[in-house]
Amino acid sequence: MAGTVTALLITYWFYRSAEATGKNPLSSAGLGFLSFLIPCVVWTFAVTPGLRDAVEHNPGTLSGLFVNYAYIVVGAACAAWVKHMHFKQAES
Repeated sequence: MAGTVTALLITYWFYRSAEATGKNPLSSAGLGFLSFLIPCVVWTFAVTPGLRDAVEHNPGTLSGLFVNYAYIVVGAACAAWVKHMHFKQAES
């Protein structure tokens, strides 16, 4: 649920930024969505299983919360970097 809400917010963020800079809002929104989704999927399949295995050996820590929501942080960071790179030319 949190990942879906974050994806929608990032998509809207890219859409509004594209409107403000005169770029195509629909393609920019799609770029924002994919720049969040692809790193999330890669993180979920490549990194999360190993982290879950580590948490099973020490279940009473906050690391379980990190494991469940780390993909959102990774996806949001990648989307912020893509946004910076995509709209950098428009600002210059």
